Amino acid sequence: MPIHPPGQKFRHHRLLSRKGGKREVVAILSLTAMVDMFTVLVIFLLQNYNSTGEVLYIPKEVVLPKAAKIKELKPAVVVTISNKEVLVDRTSVITYDALKTQEDWMVQPLAAKLSEAMQTAKQEFEKKLQNQLKAVVEAGKDKQPEPDMTPWNKVTIQADKGIDFLTLKKVMYTVTEAGAGEINFAVTKEKAQ
Repeated sequence: MPIHPPGQKFRHHRLLSRKGGKREVVAILSLTAMVDMFTVLVIFLLQNYNSTGEVLYIPKEVVLPKAAKIKELKPAVVVTISNKEVLVDRTSVITYDALKTQEDWMVQPLAAKLSEAMQTAKQEFEKKLQNQLKAVVEAGKDKQPEPDMTPWNKVTIQADKGIDFLTLKKVMYTVTEAGAGEINFAVTKEKAQ
């Protein structure tokens, strides 16, 4: 079979002449254009996917409650409460049964892990802030939006909607005592009717 340049149309082919079609055409598909199109599409989707910031990891056993009025969550230390265990940034801290039966309001393993996670977040924020200050000084820009100076002490709580309030209150008390300045709850948006 002879080799033809891509995209050439074969009008006089013996297979086409058997069908009796006058203007039927066999075209060879150029894969280069299709690969380029898919590359641009993948880059576009990745850019849009990552534009809202950090995506929260929600375990499959956690069903978030629904809310009508919500605001976008900022990156923070995440405490997940499921009916099996309590997690801090995907690291198991204490089982749910041990937390529920605990008499004391202060959950020591949770407080220790939260303090460690917030200290790590503070160090990362300070590194980013130093880099931003260097970039502003080098660029010579006078007006920059004022950054939030304490994003490291924000905590987002992902609690299953079936968790009892007393257990949730213990976790909130521990989060506050560990030094959190702002507590946000992760919810799913209720569809407007």
